[in-house]
Amino acid sequence: MCSLSGLRTLSLNDNEIQLLPDDLTNLVNLKNLYLRNNQIKSLPSNVFTHHLSKLENLQLNSNHLHSLPMSFWYLTALRELNLSKNCFFTIPQAILNLTNLQLLDFSFNQITEIKNEIELLQVDELNLNNNKISKISTKISKCKRLKILRLDNNNLELKSIPISLLKYSTVSQLSVKGNRFNDKQFQLVEGYDYYEKRYTANQRKKD
Repeated sequence: MCSLSGLRTLSLNDNEIQLLPDDLTNLVNLKNLYLRNNQIKSLPSNVFTHHLSKLENLQLNSNHLHSLPMSFWYLTALRELNLSKNCFFTIPQAILNLTNLQLLDFSFNQITEIKNEIELLQVDELNLNNNKISKISTKISKCKRLKILRLDNNNLELKSIPISLLKYSTVSQLSVKGNRFNDKQFQLVEGYDYYEKRYTANQRKKD
């Protein structure tokens, strides 16, 4: 791929790819990489390095991934990362150093818990729909940029929702349908009125 060093978008969707070629590192100007619906089980650390530091959009949904290499830290320009429909049991630490993320999609995985490390995550929208989440760390309220949090169709009970998430976070759009409580019950939880004010203010901005 040496002759393609100026390439900005590469689509390799639906190709039954199992291993990524090492010469992807030659695509130093790549901004968009589409790898949806392949057979990828792991990502080589020698591919996602500083050579791909201009990458902004990475689509890895519908593969068989369960972890990410720590070299992901080099993807400092990344804005959108789609890891939905994979095999993750936890949110990997490798993405906690990324500072420009706008959208992070982990829907349709096997995640059971949002752990304390979540406070390091810097993202505007986090999609965790259709996992198996039953525990949420109170540290999630310290995600200073988080505006949209999607938690539909998990294993959450009312007591699983941290009061600090409702009272003190920056989240102005929280979706929790399809859990072990209904909307009316959720609206009676302590701190909901604080969240509702943020939600209403955000909707007015859109209007």
